[in-house]
Amino acid sequence: MRRAGRLLLACLLGALAVVAVVEVGLRAWAGRGVPEMTATHTSDPIIHHRLRPNITAQVRGVEFRTNSLGLHDREYPPRKPDSDFRILLLGDSFTEGGGLALEDTVAKQMEAMLATRRCRPSVEVVNGGIASYSPILEYLFLRDVGLALEPDLVVLNFDMTDVHDDVVRTAGARLGPDGLPLAVPTDRRLETALLLPPLRKLPARWPLDRAERSLNRLLIYQTLRRSGMGQALFGPLRLTPERLHALGLVGDIRYDTMAITRDGAGPVLDEAWRLSERYLEGVHQLTRRHGIPFVVVVQPHPHQVAATESLGGRLRFALPPGLYASEEPFRRIEALGSRAGFPVINLLHHFRRHHATEGPLYWDDDIHHNPRGARVFAEGIVTGLLEHRLVRCD
Repeated sequence: MRRAGRLLLACLLGALAVVAVVEVGLRAWAGRGVPEMTATHTSDPIIHHRLRPNITAQVRGVEFRTNSLGLHDREYPPRKPDSDFRILLLGDSFTEGGGLALEDTVAKQMEAMLATRRCRPSVEVVNGGIASYSPILEYLFLRDVGLALEPDLVVLNFDMTDVHDDVVRTAGARLGPDGLPLAVPTDRRLETALLLPPLRKLPARWPLDRAERSLNRLLIYQTLRRSGMGQALFGPLRLTPERLHALGLVGDIRYDTMAITRDGAGPVLDEAWRLSERYLEGVHQLTRRHGIPFVVVVQPHPHQVAATESLGGRLRFALPPGLYASEEPFRRIEALGSRAGFPVINLLHHFRRHHATEGPLYWDDDIHHNPRGARVFAEGIVTGLLEHRLVRCD
């Protein structure tokens, strides 16, 4: 019995040693060379990721070109001409405009609309949108890149994925004493660990739940979970509406990306909201220190506009058909603007009105705007800027 016990212990220790060696090897292999993400985006040690500068690619069959600053926009001179009024538009993929011709992006459609109104001085709109950005990264982008563009006005487009993205990015961020980010380096292993769906519904803080969260951090386990065999054994990584519900993850902001658009909230969601609100206030403080006006635009996703918008696209976010009528996310940002002292442009009803006469405004297989939707988005921002007298036009 003793000999068998020693043999079993030796086998167990040997297996653990093999796992440790493979884990170290996988981490070394994953970290070697220049960090890669996609053909259009690259990792960044401070701002997590950025667009690659000076590239030409195809997105949804449409040319996607970036300038020397890594923006989906035309080239800009090193110094802003005194005769120009420059708006810097911050946001994520809805602002970036992948799949749209440059002239169809929100920034360039805004610029064209303002040109017809004979604004003085003439207005240019810089497209600072980058896919998967949220307030934590927009703060860093403005600090390290945006301010050098000498904007006269900063407009931040907030949407319904931002709270989820801020939760994930904060987990790997280095924060200052004020709670604002110093850097958000790319850490794919940590982010994957946070987003791997649990194997089954378990109460938080149970030993098995804690063990699974620790296991999720192992690169060898992540590789297994992503493999075909792993998904056959443990279930698919993609969360359908049915699987989200079966695992008890509806409303869990880590897995339910659109949780803030559902009715009801809890303490965990409130805590997540407070992160995004802190970072939005940080952007406001940064612009105020430089004497730059700041405005937040809140734009809806297709499932908040109409029951018929983007039926295929919404499934990627585990959203079943139907209209999500809650206006709580919009009211929450408006309340923050009232407290902090910056204007908020709410585009929910603007989109709903235009859907009735011009829809669809989003791709059916993708939640992003089609060219009509981007024009509606641009019109809403321009109207709001004029109402708040943030630009001067005839």
